[in-house]
Amino acid sequence: MFPAIASTFGLAFFYFIGAIPAGVALGLLPMIAALTAWASYTAGVVIVALAGARLRAWLIKRLRLSLEPDPSKLFWRIWERYGLVGLAALAPVTVGSQAAAVIGLTLGVPPARLITFMAVGAAVWSAVIALLIGLGISA
Repeated sequence: MFPAIASTFGLAFFYFIGAIPAGVALGLLPMIAALTAWASYTAGVVIVALAGARLRAWLIKRLRLSLEPDPSKLFWRIWERYGLVGLAALAPVTVGSQAAAVIGLTLGVPPARLITFMAVGAAVWSAVIALLIGLGISA
């Protein structure tokens, strides 16, 4: 059972959406696979958030980013409308934990708030995916 959990954890660190089905394919119960994937995803966010201040400063300098909202740009209109909630909801199935955490930190989201929202977003997706897999297995 440990190799299956370790494999699921490692996969979820980089590819969250595929980790739960892979964990179930390796013999884990859907709930165990979901919890493992959630823990891995959250660990990725925590790692990036802890390195946040230096990483944020480097990105702003390196990419010459302007953090002044510009309503004429699509990115800023999306951020103003959906903000951290939208990022946390979509990141598990799009860009992943590390990239989403970098985006959030770059936009000035406090690390504790970022970790909380990202963990909740991943928990919701974990539950949905585990439920769908569980229903598929029972059918």
